[in-house]
Amino acid sequence: MALTSEWKSPPESWTSLNFQVGDLIEIQEDDNNTSWALYLGHAQVVYTQASADQQPTNQDTASSANQSTTATPGSDNLQSTSAAAGTNGKDCNIQYQVKKGLLKAVIGQHTVRINNMYDSTRKAFAVPTIVERAELHIGETITDRKDAIVNLRYERQMRVWHL
Repeated sequence: MALTSEWKSPPESWTSLNFQVGDLIEIQEDDNNTSWALYLGHAQVVYTQASADQQPTNQDTASSANQSTTATPGSDNLQSTSAAAGTNGKDCNIQYQVKKGLLKAVIGQHTVRINNMYDSTRKAFAVPTIVERAELHIGETITDRKDAIVNLRYERQMRVWHL
């Protein structure tokens, strides 16, 4: 299968995309905003949603994909840091919570595609590890919706300096 599939609308997207455990799902919420989910199997995904105490504006209802989430060296903990502003002018102070839910409920009526975009440049964890990492991060609060989900699939890249 290609690293990135064609965009599909529901209900076709629920069956024709043939999601595999560990696939990254890109959800087109509107013309400017996407969010991300990770397929866990059995019609379940891990995704992010604005924290209950947050009241995002219309601009903030989708991905804050231009902020930075990093993993602490030597650990699997995701740490979020805010950039001054994303390229879409998002409010960097919006907090999101990592959640688990049903695929159909998370996708809703949005257009989606499988987007394992980094498979050609980064090593994906083994499927059981992806699922375990995803389960461990449920309930965490983050600021970067895209990186938080994407980093569940891929190993950290190590920068090698040649002197």
